[in-house]
Amino acid sequence: MRRIGTFLIVATLFTGSVVGGGFAGTANANVVYASETDAQEYASEEPEIEVVKTEEKSSKTNYYATPKLVITGRDISGNQVKAGDEFEMVLHLKNESNSTKLRNISLKISSEENQITTASGSDTVYINEIDKEDGCDVTVKMVAKKDLAQTNYPLTVSYKYEDNNKNTFEDSASVVVPVVQEARLGISEKKLSKSEVLIDGKTSLSFKVNNMGLDTLRNVSVEIKGDTIKEINYYVGTVEAGASGSVDMTVTPDQIGEDDIHIKVTFEDAVGNQNSIEDSVELTVTQAAEEADKEVKESSISPVFIGGTVVMIIVIAIVGGVIKRKKQKKYE
Repeated sequence: MRRIGTFLIVATLFTGSVVGGGFAGTANANVVYASETDAQEYASEEPEIEVVKTEEKSSKTNYYATPKLVITGRDISGNQVKAGDEFEMVLHLKNESNSTKLRNISLKISSEENQITTASGSDTVYINEIDKEDGCDVTVKMVAKKDLAQTNYPLTVSYKYEDNNKNTFEDSASVVVPVVQEARLGISEKKLSKSEVLIDGKTSLSFKVNNMGLDTLRNVSVEIKGDTIKEINYYVGTVEAGASGSVDMTVTPDQIGEDDIHIKVTFEDAVGNQNSIEDSVELTVTQAAEEADKEVKESSISPVFIGGTVVMIIVIAIVGGVIKRKKQKKYE
């Protein structure tokens, strides 16, 4: 906007095309004047525009890909970890860069609330270098807390490393460790209402199954066997950690004798593995009352009595024969 005295000149410029980053061509100006006198005064004036042509410059941008260290997987001895045990974990690492080695690599392994820690006490592992597009396995001894519940626990692996130019990079990954609890079940308060029973009688067996572990036990069932009793099966169901299940069953004898009643308790742990424990209790089975009385009566006639009776019969027969012969001689 150009101001001369009280007159206003407005110029609108139209340019040519863009070439090589600058402008080229002619410039035309449309001028609007406030009066005819001004128009004559400035009619001969053509606004000039200097067009500067810049030379084209070529440039190329180089991109640098960040070298990437990744954990491609992990292996655990036995595939699962028992709470309280030490175990070996193998981490599989890979340098995905195709242009640089990775050097001065440090790995720090941690878990929430330190449920799983390194067995050595140091939580950091060092690796000198991994060549470009190459891999590396790192074996670390770990230990799980004894009181861990049975579930999967995430471990965080944080790592730092350098490239060939000593640029520093950081990253992290997560791996999962499955922890299992040892299933612990016990039997207590075993009791027979009668430890000696007639063959036609019955007795009652009761006891408790106690979950002494930290995980729920499911499908708890009891099997009772013995040479002198009929087999019995009893279903308890689920027993929570620290709780007990009660068993109370009627035992029916089927054979006379003295024998152990064999108790077998079967159950499943938190991951479905089946386990069992065994115990026993002694039971004596005797004859029925009627049969016992009959035997007593039969046994009351002693062999001495029977022998004496036979001897007496023989003596009487001999004496009778002698008397008979004497009578016959008398009459003769």
